[in-house]
Amino acid sequence: MKKLNFGCGQDIKEGWVNVDVQKNAKIDKSFDFDKFPYPLKENEYEYILVSGVLEYLKKPSEVLNELWRISKSNAIIEIKKIPHYSNRSAYDDIDHIHYFSEIAFKHFVNKEFLIDKKKRFEIISLDVLPSNIGKWIRPKWLRERLSLLINGIQSEIYVKLRVIK
Repeated sequence: MKKLNFGCGQDIKEGWVNVDVQKNAKIDKSFDFDKFPYPLKENEYEYILVSGVLEYLKKPSEVLNELWRISKSNAIIEIKKIPHYSNRSAYDDIDHIHYFSEIAFKHFVNKEFLIDKKKRFEIISLDVLPSNIGKWIRPKWLRERLSLLINGIQSEIYVKLRVIK
């Protein structure tokens, strides 16, 4: 299985293709994630990990479409460590450009197919992880409702997509 660690930073994974915007002797390929197309082959990867990256990029939907291009059919794209918009940590880094809710991913997956009349992704899982304070609020549906009124209950978003080709 060919796996891509997209935006690896210092998290170099053995047996993976590690790519990042920064240059490092351990990184397999460095390039600007905001310039398309990426210098990667089409239909190459079966698994792509994107951890703590999308909030820094200018056009997240184009990034996801580019990841679709380099993925094989039925590939998994795992996106994690995305700060939830209602959490202060989303605003702690001055370089963050975008803020996300779980609805943004549902909207992207269900709307994006309008470009070429073809659905490109299916959501396998979509979770919003609670903050330390949010863990005390149960059940989950109550925490989700309260997060609309009270900031800091939700921490980060974790989503797994399946590539449809």
